[in-house]
Amino acid sequence: MKLFSILNLQEKRFLFVALCTMLLYGVFCSGLGRIKIPEEDLLQGSQFWTTPFRSNSRHNASDVDIDPPLVVLWKKGVKSSVTDQPLGYADYVISTLQNGNLVYLDITKQEMIGEGRIAPGIARAPTIDQNILYYSANLGDETLVAFNLVKKKKIWKARLPHQYTSPIIWKDRIYSGTKGGQLFCLNKTSGQTIWHFNAKSSLYGIPAEADGDIYFCDVKGNIYAIDALSGYHHWVTELQSTIYGGPLVANNLIYVGTTAGIFYALASDSGNIVWQVETGGSIYGNAAYKEGILYIGNNAHKMNAIDAVSGDIIWEYETKGIINSTPLVGENYIYFGSWDRYFYVLTRYTGEEIYKIEFKRPIKSSPLIYHDRIYIHLANDGFYCLGNPANKSG
Repeated sequence: MKLFSILNLQEKRFLFVALCTMLLYGVFCSGLGRIKIPEEDLLQGSQFWTTPFRSNSRHNASDVDIDPPLVVLWKKGVKSSVTDQPLGYADYVISTLQNGNLVYLDITKQEMIGEGRIAPGIARAPTIDQNILYYSANLGDETLVAFNLVKKKKIWKARLPHQYTSPIIWKDRIYSGTKGGQLFCLNKTSGQTIWHFNAKSSLYGIPAEADGDIYFCDVKGNIYAIDALSGYHHWVTELQSTIYGGPLVANNLIYVGTTAGIFYALASDSGNIVWQVETGGSIYGNAAYKEGILYIGNNAHKMNAIDAVSGDIIWEYETKGIINSTPLVGENYIYFGSWDRYFYVLTRYTGEEIYKIEFKRPIKSSPLIYHDRIYIHLANDGFYCLGNPANKSG
């Protein structure tokens, strides 16, 4: 108290804010429950959904379907928006929220086992590797963090410019992009910066990786290919209009959409445009891909299926609301939500509507199929677990 009495007014204010921040973070972090990851689960990582849209190629494809009709099996309230897509890890659904919170759902017990503040704000989904959650923050000083999910402890924290992309992991490295247009490469274990690349504008979309190359877009419509090891710049291609989504990699091609409503295919080795197609509405999200077909929604309320080789539109389905989240494609169906508050199930081959279910709020994040359930999130509402009532396992 003697020390406090001799501080000037500005110093007292600074100390008060610092103490409040420490207490606030302590309260929020204490809300995270303990999770258990058996060692045998760590050896079965391919069954998990540990990065946005499942893999670094960003196909967002599931090996299984959940057949309609669908009903809400259970719900847990969360008063913020999920960043991109929940992740599935062992017996848990794990997600970051835009308000900077981390959420654990125990899907075997059908309950939320924790919600805690880990950052002032988060714009994109995290990624998980061997019990470690890597997340980027768009507010605060600690903008790229490695967080041990089991021990509830930060392993390292990097003080980089504000991050607006999801982290992407390749071998022993991690990559993330900033609002200032820098792509950083760091050591995954230590958090030390190895190199950074300066793009022409802000990076918002989720990067992709294939064969040791990183592909990413800036907001002014440029798409880049750089060597993941050295940071060497292979090529950059300028497309029309703005890009807020990220690229998808398949068939030695890079696929991406723009706010001008044009969906592109570029050669991965040169960046040359192979084909382009007008979808009729602004594209803000990522595409999904399976077996030669691309699926992409737009602000004209349409879901499009596009031939990945020719660029021909195979079918289109119209809703009554914006579709700017990434659809999830299964074996026979495609699943997605719209701002019209409906969750849709279509046949992925013809676009025929199989089932739709209405909710009270818009659906703005991509769904997840995990452990024979579908998990979706409604804006500023909560998580919903959907399943077929006739199927006890799903």
